[in-house]
Amino acid sequence: MNPEMINADAEDSEGETGLNGTVDAACMLAFVLAGNSVFTVENTRTGGRFTFKVKLAKNSNGNGRTWFVGLLSGPDNTSDYSYMGCIFESGLAPAGRCYTFKRTAKSRISDQAPSHVAFKWSFERIVSGSLPECVKVWHMGRCGRCGRALTVPESIATGLGPVCASKA
Repeated sequence: MNPEMINADAEDSEGETGLNGTVDAACMLAFVLAGNSVFTVENTRTGGRFTFKVKLAKNSNGNGRTWFVGLLSGPDNTSDYSYMGCIFESGLAPAGRCYTFKRTAKSRISDQAPSHVAFKWSFERIVSGSLPECVKVWHMGRCGRCGRALTVPESIATGLGPVCASKA
């Protein structure tokens, strides 16, 4: 995926597919937390964009999972990710599960860096279901859980294949 090729007005640039406008907030959150998601967040007002990878930690269980968040920081979009922090899941709250993104001691990205601020801000809005229209979320056309290419229109819209969607 080449983040420079992403254009909110394009139907499909270089294989990236937008999640905005086609899925509800719960589906977008399910994609981000599927376990192996790679996506670009773009602000169409400012033109700013960052590509992130969110990977489920192997030792996570159903009562308090953890995800590692990385920022694409080099030309190789499969391996050039810098660790930013973690998403932590707390137990059931009255309104459902709670998710918090935090920078940790091993983070290579400052909490003042535009990429960190952008992820924290957009993730909080995805969780609350209040992502503004000027912010677009793009995936690579691969399942956010297993990484397989998506071919079914509903799967392309949600970022999850039919089998993985039933498990997310």
